[in-house]
Amino acid sequence: MSQKNVGNNNQKPSQKHEDEDEGTKNTELPSNTITYSRNTGTFSTNDDEDPQSMQDLYGDDLDDEDLKYDLEHNVHGLPRRRHNNNKNTRNGAAQEHQVSSQLSQWTYNNNRSKLNESIIKLRNLLQQINEENTNRPVQVDITQELQVLQINLRMDGHYNNKSNGKNDFQLDNDAMAILLHNQIEKAIEHLASLKRRVDDVSSKVFITGDLNTGKSSFCNNLLRRQLLPEDQLPCTNVFCEILEARENEGLEEVHAIPNNLASTVKECADKYDIRNHMTYEIHTLNELDELVTQNDKYALLKIYIKDDKRTPEKSLLRNGTVDISLIDSPGLNMDSVQTSEVMARQEEIDLVIFVVNAENQLTLSAKEFIALASREKKLMFFVVKKFDRIKDKERCKRLILEQIKDLSPETYKRAREFVHFISEPESEISPPNPDDNGDSDDSDNDDINIDPDFENLENSLRNFVLKRRSQSKLLPAKTYLCKVLSDIAQISDNNLQIYRNEENKIKEELVSLTDDVDRVKRHYRGVTQSIDKLSEETVTEIYDFTKNHIMNCLSIDCQDIPQYPGISRLYDFVFQTEHYFKDQIKTSIVASELHARHTTKVIVEQIYLTGRDELGDEFMSNRVFDVGLMFSQTTHQLSKNFSVPLTFSDLYAPSWDGLIEYLSWALFSPMKISWHKKPAEIEKPTATDSNKSITTAGSVLGLGNYPLTQYWKRPSLLFTSKLPALAIYSFGGSKIVTTVIFNGLSAFSWKSLGQIAGSVVFAGSLLGMAYIIYDIPRALPQNLLIKYKQHLTEMDYIHTNARRISNEVHDVLKTPTREIVKTCELEVDKKQGKKHDLERKQENNRISIKFFDQILQKATSERNIVNNINLEVD
Repeated sequence: MSQKNVGNNNQKPSQKHEDEDEGTKNTELPSNTITYSRNTGTFSTNDDEDPQSMQDLYGDDLDDEDLKYDLEHNVHGLPRRRHNNNKNTRNGAAQEHQVSSQLSQWTYNNNRSKLNESIIKLRNLLQQINEENTNRPVQVDITQELQVLQINLRMDGHYNNKSNGKNDFQLDNDAMAILLHNQIEKAIEHLASLKRRVDDVSSKVFITGDLNTGKSSFCNNLLRRQLLPEDQLPCTNVFCEILEARENEGLEEVHAIPNNLASTVKECADKYDIRNHMTYEIHTLNELDELVTQNDKYALLKIYIKDDKRTPEKSLLRNGTVDISLIDSPGLNMDSVQTSEVMARQEEIDLVIFVVNAENQLTLSAKEFIALASREKKLMFFVVKKFDRIKDKERCKRLILEQIKDLSPETYKRAREFVHFISEPESEISPPNPDDNGDSDDSDNDDINIDPDFENLENSLRNFVLKRRSQSKLLPAKTYLCKVLSDIAQISDNNLQIYRNEENKIKEELVSLTDDVDRVKRHYRGVTQSIDKLSEETVTEIYDFTKNHIMNCLSIDCQDIPQYPGISRLYDFVFQTEHYFKDQIKTSIVASELHARHTTKVIVEQIYLTGRDELGDEFMSNRVFDVGLMFSQTTHQLSKNFSVPLTFSDLYAPSWDGLIEYLSWALFSPMKISWHKKPAEIEKPTATDSNKSITTAGSVLGLGNYPLTQYWKRPSLLFTSKLPALAIYSFGGSKIVTTVIFNGLSAFSWKSLGQIAGSVVFAGSLLGMAYIIYDIPRALPQNLLIKYKQHLTEMDYIHTNARRISNEVHDVLKTPTREIVKTCELEVDKKQGKKHDLERKQENNRISIKFFDQILQKATSERNIVNNINLEVD
């Protein structure tokens, strides 16, 4: 199909296009074009165009409202075809071109709508993953080959080596989750940039490359004018965006955005307003030589020029179809700040032209930029300059193409269209004349001495930007969406496998842990029960011991009673006897407490030993049992008024045995121990050759209880001997003998017997009184002892003190017992806590499995939808 020129028939196509393919020829558009300004919101036609030709081209019914509507809804800038019945209708070829344009526009708008919808869905998916990552860290396999969300770690120039399948930096899941969060946030921001670019009808072409590769000269060659300064040294330090002057009311000037208004290029888009002169400084084009070096003062230079030296079919900025801006950037390896700016700037760019020095090829910074840009841009233009200086050109081509193959495979496949090797221009491009109004008619001479390779590059660039709008504008968005969705699918599938494997492990651990918990519970229950039983048995034993010991404390032997001092000191004897009884009771209490202390100490040590055997050596290792703290406060009743009343009847307690023994001088019970003697003073028979007892006068008379001097000093002690009985016997016997002797046989008459009976009764009374006095050392302690026992019983003294001591022991034993029980419970709680943690983890895993399963399905489904968007049809 030959080229059809619609509009001004006086315009002749260039002869250099005769050998081009059909697709390249179709990039030449009619000179009669209509453009729409984004800034002013108006449309305009070529200055030299006859208004009547517009009517001839579009019909008589064309009006401003229709044209404005068409321009607002048509990114190509072509109005809708208007039907009219005039005789001056276009020929069949023009109608076919019009229908093709409308179909192309419909396809473009449809694809754009689908991509916008997919961008919104993908953003929602990323936000859901981010929320899940906040609640439960999303696990990322650092060795996975992700295309956008890949986490590349570098510390002091050392990258994580993914080839060995290990995480060299040993980052935990939380750290990886933070890194993934940052990647997702960047992806969400990039999606916002993508949406703005998809909705924007203009195209931005980004010219970048390493330092001093000739980016500015290449830009000048594209514009066919010496606009940007060129030098052997790097001179472009500020981002320069070149736009058609029609955006600025036809004025050629520079709008410099200062750093104090926008510190980064990204902020310039938000701050810059062409209608607000406060957002920029105005300079002339002649000041560019100085402006491009002032990166410490300006963040961005907006350069407005008139690109009207050439016809719209050949002009890049003023093509009559799409608003295009060229962006010249500083060198990648100038400094880290500028390099970062260039890296960030590519997110807002539709097309990247990477300028390479044939002598240096692709440097490390160049590879890093291309790898970053290729996340969304499958296709990039590579311009290899200074190719004429290379001797072995084929080897140079092969090396550069191999580098491109690894970094941008799609570009490599279409290298004939996107990789261009050009030489230095043979002729200098003349600088613009300040007085030139841009209406020169020398456009036919612009192509003189132009390198055919460079012309081929221009045609490819125009063809890709203007005709293949879907690929140049929408393909980056499609590519980025597919890659992010693929990453999400990989991450989801990886997490699904991890969580499912963990689910199986958790099930096994729960079964084992449940059995372990039950076993530990039973074991510790047995330990605590044995400790409780030991404590209860100890408390019971202490109670019984104290009760029996206090009860038996008044079971006193006669030898233990204080020595009787005589009837003259009877009061002292009563006091000493009472004091002795109280001391016996108190001694029994103290002995019970000592026994309780000793027993408690033994049991506590036994409990500690059991605890260490069952719970480890650390159990109670920092605790020391001080037995001296027990019973520090005496609370028994001896501290109070503990005494019994004394009556006269307490002085005697006659018994037949005692009376007979007294009257018979112990002849009937010679071995019976007397209350009057100490154990050491008990008369014991000693063996002689005749095996007979040797008695003395003192022992026969009952004078052996005290030294003989005591009887002399305290005569009342004689009543404790047999002398009173002997005296009465002597007196009564002598009386009877005297009566018998004097009266003879008449002594046995009733009268004599009456007299004798009176004497006998008198003597018996004296003997009874003597026996009562003699028996006081035995009767008084015995009666007091009975009263004290009754008093103890009435006061419930024995039970009270036994309970007090046993309660003290119980309280002391509660501490180690409670520690053992508490520690056992803690051990069980640890097991239970681990079980609960596993159960919670299992529940979270199930939630995550459900979540990632849904995300995987959504990502796979959406990726299929995006893949099915056909951008090859224009």
